[in-house]
Amino acid sequence: MSPLQEMLNLQAFGATEYMDGALTFPVLSELLLRGRPSRDRDRGRSARARSALEAHTAERRKDCKAIKALDFCGCVSSVFVNALDEFTQTYLRTDEDGLSMTLPGLQRLGLRGVRSVPSSVLTPFVSAFPSLTHLDLSGTLCSPDLLKNLANTPTIHLNSLALARCARLTSESIAALLIDGPSTYGLTELSLYGDTTFPSALTEQDLLRIVLNAPCFKSGRLCYLDLSSSPVTPDILTSFTPQLALRSLGLGHIPALPLANISDFVLSRTPNLEILILVNTSPDLALSPRQASLALHAQIIQPLATVPFTFSIRAFKAPQPPPTRLRVIELATSILGSLGVGAGSWRIVRSKGGRGWYVDTASGWVAGGGDTPVLRRDLAPDHPFRIELTRLADSNGNVGNGVGWHARKMEVRFFFPPKVSLCVCACVC
Repeated sequence: MSPLQEMLNLQAFGATEYMDGALTFPVLSELLLRGRPSRDRDRGRSARARSALEAHTAERRKDCKAIKALDFCGCVSSVFVNALDEFTQTYLRTDEDGLSMTLPGLQRLGLRGVRSVPSSVLTPFVSAFPSLTHLDLSGTLCSPDLLKNLANTPTIHLNSLALARCARLTSESIAALLIDGPSTYGLTELSLYGDTTFPSALTEQDLLRIVLNAPCFKSGRLCYLDLSSSPVTPDILTSFTPQLALRSLGLGHIPALPLANISDFVLSRTPNLEILILVNTSPDLALSPRQASLALHAQIIQPLATVPFTFSIRAFKAPQPPPTRLRVIELATSILGSLGVGAGSWRIVRSKGGRGWYVDTASGWVAGGGDTPVLRRDLAPDHPFRIELTRLADSNGNVGNGVGWHARKMEVRFFFPPKVSLCVCACVC
């Protein structure tokens, strides 16, 4: 395939702050207007939009495929912000007939950390994509009006939504989107992550309404959920519908939530959970380092991730598996330091970015009967998967950018065949 053919087939593009100064208005136009219909269909648009389309449309564009996945993670330069503003003013403002251009080809849009773009530009830009399935607005200036637009667009059916650290959102706007917005009914990944710097805007009342009434919570199909810094209480945990598909759960920065209630919740509502985030959570982990370590093992690891002890004088029976699939716990660095080298097969794995996890190195997904993988909790010391996890633990943070669990950045890229995507953004946990 020639370089020209490769660019014609380009369907995914990623960028970061390291090169956002190159994202000028012509570059954005080339990316976003690929696969546009013939100019006949733009006759009803304003003269300015028509002339811009003609100026930036070449015959080759009719052979281009529309971009399906776009990631502008961390792009904050004035060049990029001005280019996005110009693109929005030129193409996405309503014309004299009250119409606005839409770009239906794009399905995945990542704007994490694009904090310099004002909501007056962000709202019409995101609203121009009526076919979104994955959207990351974390750390942006997105407003309640944008969430309202998302809720009222009947063609949007989101599988993944990230609204982490969005300081301008209100509790009411988040609840309205998740409870009444058809675009979020099918969510399987939801991040409402917040921390001590940018805590969640949700009130306890609205969070309870979401848990009880939001279709994505009632369906039990969520596989990734982050409620860090949200006002989660024991009563809210008991109000959850069983979440049997949930594999990764963020409950960080909730200092008043006891470990006992978290343990009961995982055991009764999310037995297939594998990854649990407990950074700066629970009064039980705010004790002395030794007491916190004992509480973690006694209230989380022992009841959830340890093979039940049995004794029998009769014929040998295979040991029963642990009551849940829990195998990774993210903790604050102060707690990790108190765990020493770990206990048994549980070891500490640190990332370059300062995050750290307590990991059961003897647990992992391996090939089972047929093509179905199974979770093994008793991997031998010489098993390749266990060897690799042990190597990560011994590396003390000297690992690649892609190492970690419960990524805070939504996956934007498709798994395309070779030579149809271009990504120049770093993968971070």
